[in-house]
Amino acid sequence: MVATAPFPVLSLLLALPLLGTVGCLLLRHRFEAARWATLATTLAVFVLSCWCFTQSPGPDGWIFFEDYRWIPALGARFTLAMDGISLLMVGLTGFLQVVAVLISWHRKQHPALFYALLLLLECGILGVFLATDLLLFYLFWEMMLIPMLFLIGIWGHGRRVYAAVKFFLFTLAGSLLMLLALLGLYLLHGQQTGDYTFALEALKQTDCGAWEPWLYAGFMIAFLVKVPVVPLHTWLPDAHTVAPGAGSLDLAGLLLKTGVFGILRFAFPLFPASAAASLPLLASLGLIGLFWGAWCAYLQTDIKRLIAYSSISHLGVVLLGIAAGSAIAMEGAILLMVGHGLTTGAMFALISMLKRRTGSRELDKLGGLWKEAPVLSWYLLFFGIASLGLPGLANFSGEILVFAGTFQTHPIWSALAVTGVVFAAAYMLRMIQGVLWGKRPPGRVWLDLSWREGITLGVLAFGTLWIGLYPAAFLDPLALPVRLLMEGSNLIASAGGLP
Repeated sequence: MVATAPFPVLSLLLALPLLGTVGCLLLRHRFEAARWATLATTLAVFVLSCWCFTQSPGPDGWIFFEDYRWIPALGARFTLAMDGISLLMVGLTGFLQVVAVLISWHRKQHPALFYALLLLLECGILGVFLATDLLLFYLFWEMMLIPMLFLIGIWGHGRRVYAAVKFFLFTLAGSLLMLLALLGLYLLHGQQTGDYTFALEALKQTDCGAWEPWLYAGFMIAFLVKVPVVPLHTWLPDAHTVAPGAGSLDLAGLLLKTGVFGILRFAFPLFPASAAASLPLLASLGLIGLFWGAWCAYLQTDIKRLIAYSSISHLGVVLLGIAAGSAIAMEGAILLMVGHGLTTGAMFALISMLKRRTGSRELDKLGGLWKEAPVLSWYLLFFGIASLGLPGLANFSGEILVFAGTFQTHPIWSALAVTGVVFAAAYMLRMIQGVLWGKRPPGRVWLDLSWREGITLGVLAFGTLWIGLYPAAFLDPLALPVRLLMEGSNLIASAGGLP
């Protein structure tokens, strides 16, 4: 039994940002009204997602489940479901979209259209986290692509068209492979049972035979492009470098998480044999990403590009956690996704604030911030050390669970990953030292945070502390769905080691 709600909660979560998108377009000549309507919409989504935390899951792991007729001729249904994993992702989405609006409060170029695209992006991301019909999931997966393409291409700077097209081509290529695999699975199931359906639970029973590795690869390439893993990562630094602040926040805080979520929700349960066989490869890709991202981050002089590469490194730890064959490591990986969303989202917000004040993101053109802008400096220091994994803050809670869980099954993997913390400290402390205590450029006047910016960063700091000091509030919803996922995919029994 799932929780009984007095209204269709999941449908409302999707309808609110969609209605907000239409509202912004109707208010395109009333910029102030569009701005406040967008903030009200994102706040409503966040409040509704918080209410979902008060509900308990049923024995099947679902907190809410909704199923409606959609395309009967194809066997496709409008099916939405929320378990503990999607609950955390939906809550993170609602929270970060409020922050995205606040850091874009004074957007001057086509503000109504900008806010409309932010809300449309939120609808697509929420749909990815809630859909359990594979055709519906694919619709939302593609829906995320369009608003982000325009956010980068219109409101970006520098080589924004190049970065937008590169982002589009990488993600579209992966998506087309997933579509082919999805249709192959759909036809196989229909031939075997006579029931042509896109329902996740039904497709789990499909005997894919010799086709399973190929179908699994089609799904996984699409998801790994979005994570992204090395060598499929090259679109990410370019997109981050030119994207507006809210675009970078959504890219790092949310879109990267959809790739990992897709692996957990669809790839592992649908193809358990191939998933178990691929765990050593996934762990290897995670470790490569961890070190490659950290090394590239250390070499950067543009602090936004530095944080972009740090995301590749952090997502490498997440990938290691889901490949470890340990429930503790997988719970830690999901918790790290939430912590990374908060800390990296805050870093991109801070970089956006710095860019507005200085016109630069180059380390050699920044410095001396600590004496003249103490509040801004304190937040930069706080989120910087949170990002490198200081105990008591969000990233540490997830990382320590990943390392501990991985050590139980594969000690060598864990030992290699722990050394990555040294690299994280190197690039992050280099950035902090340069900006806060480096040589002050001549003629530079620093302005401290406004009250709106201070509140925005304050709520992010609160969330970072909460996860770091009391992670049980976020781990409790994960226990049942992670156990069901690992049992259903046979990941613990089948986890293998590196050659």
